[in-house]
Amino acid sequence: MKNNPATSAPNEDPREWLTAYLRERARLASWESHFQCDSACARPGCKNQDLQVQVSVIDLLGAALHLGEPVSAICRGHFSLGLFAEERDDWLRKVALKIKKPCPFLENDLCGIYPVRPLPCILFPEYLVWQGKFEENAGKDHFRDYLCLKQPILLSPERAKVIGKLMRMWARESLISSLYLFHHGPCRLDLGNLTGELLQTAAGLSPAASTERPESGRFIPHQVLEGFFHERIAGCPPFSELDEKIQHLQTREGQAQFLQLFQDDLLLQKLKRGGDGRAVVFRFVKGKLRTQKRSLFPAPYQHY
Repeated sequence: MKNNPATSAPNEDPREWLTAYLRERARLASWESHFQCDSACARPGCKNQDLQVQVSVIDLLGAALHLGEPVSAICRGHFSLGLFAEERDDWLRKVALKIKKPCPFLENDLCGIYPVRPLPCILFPEYLVWQGKFEENAGKDHFRDYLCLKQPILLSPERAKVIGKLMRMWARESLISSLYLFHHGPCRLDLGNLTGELLQTAAGLSPAASTERPESGRFIPHQVLEGFFHERIAGCPPFSELDEKIQHLQTREGQAQFLQLFQDDLLLQKLKRGGDGRAVVFRFVKGKLRTQKRSLFPAPYQHY
């Protein structure tokens, strides 16, 4: 396999570097892979709300480059901020860019940006085999319509190495994207202090009834959580700066700035060291976001 262009010397033109990087992603997407989507697949992962697809700044730039449209227009029409549970059962959610659903790039059940499709789209479902979580996820109710999970998927040792490399590329993309957009590593919200309001929104409960707090965030529909986020929280820094950051990416200066961050290996290692052991977590209190550093495992959290 070739070297990762993410760590190669910066090119004078960020667009040339981006083109090379996306070409390498596309090459690895099919390298040593024997997986093919079933011809009868109805594209549930592209259409259904139950599978939220996180994306990176690379994906945003790639879609804009492929379609020949401004970055801001692509972001406004096709992407939004979303909340991700990260397989947790508590009230913690990661804030990141996501593709709107149903996927606006889907055309006659075909991907309209297939050569530059997001890495999570490339990795699904093979990464489940690589992580040893295929059977666990294949049995989940919200995956019942996914034909690709009906039969075992074979992953050769060679393909497993490729998936590992793609996963490392995704780790870099997602971490640096969060840093560029929000000035933090992974941005997480603790909604535990808002359960009363969320329960009222979800079920029309009276203030008295809403004092019964469920033990798990999964009791609140995802649409309710995201609706509350966009109505009450997204207008607060650092999330309110998203439009400005996206506008800056339309300039060569902005793309060069992102590229410089993206190719900084020392910065990447620093972000990884922060990890879940000492994460920045936001809480929405009295109309403002407040931050604390916490260990995200085990529960209850440790405060620093």
